[in-house]
Amino acid sequence: MTIKLMMFGRRSPGQTLAEHRHHMKDVHGRIVLGYIADDPRNAPRKYAQNHGLDGVFAADDAAPAALRLGLDFVTQLWFDDLGSVKASRETPFYQERLRPDEPRFVDNANVVGQPFSEECMLEPASSSIDVKLFVVRPAGAMAFDLDDRIASSGVAYSGYCRNTPLVPGPIAFVDEFWTRDEAEAARLLHHCRQALGTGEKEGGRSAAYLIAREYKLFAGR
Repeated sequence: MTIKLMMFGRRSPGQTLAEHRHHMKDVHGRIVLGYIADDPRNAPRKYAQNHGLDGVFAADDAAPAALRLGLDFVTQLWFDDLGSVKASRETPFYQERLRPDEPRFVDNANVVGQPFSEECMLEPASSSIDVKLFVVRPAGAMAFDLDDRIASSGVAYSGYCRNTPLVPGPIAFVDEFWTRDEAEAARLLHHCRQALGTGEKEGGRSAAYLIAREYKLFAGR
């Protein structure tokens, strides 16, 4: 069973989005790729960054701070199992090179990391599609399939992945949609918000939405 570790967070205080994105992709991303080359046994099996373009903050205190303040990124790392996730963070490479670099572009006080089981219901129509919508529902939200809720709306999207947590944590569900462009993602966001509504049980007010551009920095061997 493949584990998908997802990190939801904000840029480091005092950074512009441009500074954050540059460091995340061109500095930290290269260090991660160096880790994969240096220690493939412990490094992630796949690695993707999603840089925020637009979004909606969670509207009540039921959500983690990162969702209420607004997300700037979602990082995704794939591992063989939960033990591999833990082992990856205990290596000298991670402790000496990756961990010290994180505060240079991440607000560590407001970041949420959680392992998920990934179920791709609709593979993206093309590998060139890189605009996505994340719908992040916190713990306590009602369990239902969001794609079923929006089916009658006829809104377009090019791929869909359902992510459910493997261990208890602050996030209950992450719906991940691929879209052709930002305009399509914005229409999809609108329909997802309508589908969730504003009820506490459905998680409408405590959900966060992020339109992001995906960078597949390491697609796997």
